[in-house]
Amino acid sequence: MRKLLPNLLIIFALALCALNAIQWVREANLRMDLAKVGDDLYKEKQTVQGLQAILKRSDAEVLRLDTLKTELTGTVKTNRQEIANLTRQVDRLDKEVEVDRKQIEAYKEAMELANQSIKKQNDDIRRQNEDLKQLAEERNAAVVKYNKLAGEYNDLVKQFNKLQEDFSKYVAAVTNAATPPRK
Repeated sequence: MRKLLPNLLIIFALALCALNAIQWVREANLRMDLAKVGDDLYKEKQTVQGLQAILKRSDAEVLRLDTLKTELTGTVKTNRQEIANLTRQVDRLDKEVEVDRKQIEAYKEAMELANQSIKKQNDDIRRQNEDLKQLAEERNAAVVKYNKLAGEYNDLVKQFNKLQEDFSKYVAAVTNAATPPRK
């Protein structure tokens, strides 16, 4: 038994050394795993920080987009009201245009009637001018005849006056010759 105890002690010592070596290897693996977990944790913290920064930017963007959406919603409401007003105005203007078209048609008809009347009046004026020219020519011819007749009458009057003078001279000469001289 003497050798048994030291051998047992050697076996326990070797078992303890093996256990120590196993624990050391396990510890080394655990430390490597711990370092890996630490690296992973560092990377995840960086990722979380990046994601938190992205989340903050996203929140800010969401707030900006929400504000923009609110503004655009207000603009849409205003635009809808404006569109409704413009639609009513367009309808009113369309009605006015239709009324104006009808009035223009009435004016066109009145203008055509007036033009026809003016054309008729122009034709009447032309005809009257032609009649006046003809009457003027007839008048001028009548005046020429009258002047000729007046000239002939004047000549006749002159001849009559001359004959009357001659007759008076003759009567005076006959009377002078027929009456004895008075003493």
